[in-house]
Amino acid sequence: MTRLYKLSNDAPVQVASTKLANENMIQNWIAERPELLGLDLLIIGREVVAPDRGRIDLLGIDEEGNLSILELKRDRTPREVIAQALDYASWIVTLSTREVHEIAVKHLKKDLEVAFRERFDTALPETLNESHTMVIIASKFDPSSQRIVRYLSETYDIAINTAFFSVFEDDGKTLLATDWLLDQSEVVERSETKAKGPWSGLWYVNAGEGPHRSWADMQRYGFVAAGGGEKYSGPLGRLHTGDRIVV
Repeated sequence: MTRLYKLSNDAPVQVASTKLANENMIQNWIAERPELLGLDLLIIGREVVAPDRGRIDLLGIDEEGNLSILELKRDRTPREVIAQALDYASWIVTLSTREVHEIAVKHLKKDLEVAFRERFDTALPETLNESHTMVIIASKFDPSSQRIVRYLSETYDIAINTAFFSVFEDDGKTLLATDWLLDQSEVVERSETKAKGPWSGLWYVNAGEGPHRSWADMQRYGFVAAGGGEKYSGPLGRLHTGDRIVV
């Protein structure tokens, strides 16, 4: 259970939890701002029809062209929504690059290439949907369902995770907190490692020349740097002493 506190007279005071009047609000928020969950996605579909399976709440695509199924729990039992997400994934895995484009155009009302560059400031990969992830969004999840998600992710390297929304009320203001059952970056990394060939052991880095960064300085002092936000600088935290870097 997520708890939220505020400081009053230098003492922590717990903020009361509450519920949303309409859970569809969460879908609207994520559709507009998937970064609320820490997801770097472009939403390319909403209520996407999966033949003989139902409708996917939200479908997103990441910078590498891989798809993400985002499914809200709503009034379904946790086990039902897990089974539903897996059923959707069994359809998603069959989608060709062309079919992904067709889904995206219906939702975006523009070419996917244009929307992708606007979102990620880079070109759309030629091949899409080489892998996919599943995210179940809920206000709470029972222990049994948490065990199932952990089992699928940690034992079989299936890219499935649960994101939690917690809502609080304080002085007439509604506050929102988000959290994950598992570390999402580790979930994705395990899944991709299983799908890809053995790693070469080399890290590849782009070194940009500019007024605030110099390749000559990097060579002289033995460092690499990244700027422009967590998206670029964050991966550097995965490096360890002795790692081999190709710049």
